[in-house]
Amino acid sequence: MKNTKGFTPLQILKDSLLVVCKLRSKNSDRLIDCHRKFVTGFTLIELVMIIVILGILALASMPKTTAEPRVKLEAACQKIALDLRYSQEMALAQQVRFGISFDPAAETYFAYRVNVGTKARDPQTRNNFDVSFANLSEFKGIDIASTNFSNKMEFDSTGAPYDGSGVILSSQGIVTLQTTDGAYSRTVRIEAKTGKVNIQ
Repeated sequence: MKNTKGFTPLQILKDSLLVVCKLRSKNSDRLIDCHRKFVTGFTLIELVMIIVILGILALASMPKTTAEPRVKLEAACQKIALDLRYSQEMALAQQVRFGISFDPAAETYFAYRVNVGTKARDPQTRNNFDVSFANLSEFKGIDIASTNFSNKMEFDSTGAPYDGSGVILSSQGIVTLQTTDGAYSRTVRIEAKTGKVNIQ
């Protein structure tokens, strides 16, 4: 795009920079150096931005650390603890039995209402309350190793916990989770009589 006198905007900018350089120094060698500084250099802000972007890219491309399995294990324990608490709260609210049935071999569990034939609704998805560690990417590499209550934990209308045989818990109910390689493990515990859930 040219103006009426035949000069392009880039030529006008270069000419104005040369005028500024001439005013600053009468020496022709310094005039050339001054012109180069304006045309080819980077500002400090540009260099800092490049360093920041390179740092972010380096962090993003670093291999994942060994902390990842422990983080997934903690998340899986939190998920099971929350689902157990949810079942207990629903039993108290609706005054009917709610429970969770575990299948350690398949790495799955589901929540049910009244009996195992009636699956509870997941409050988030409004579908059946089924959880599969094998199908959820955030829990891949985590195993439901075992339970000590015949794989079924049920809460009555007072919130009291019962084992898979329908007997009120006389000792802690324990769900053991571990990483697939067996390097790390944690337990979700359900207190006898009260049904309080905690992670150890």
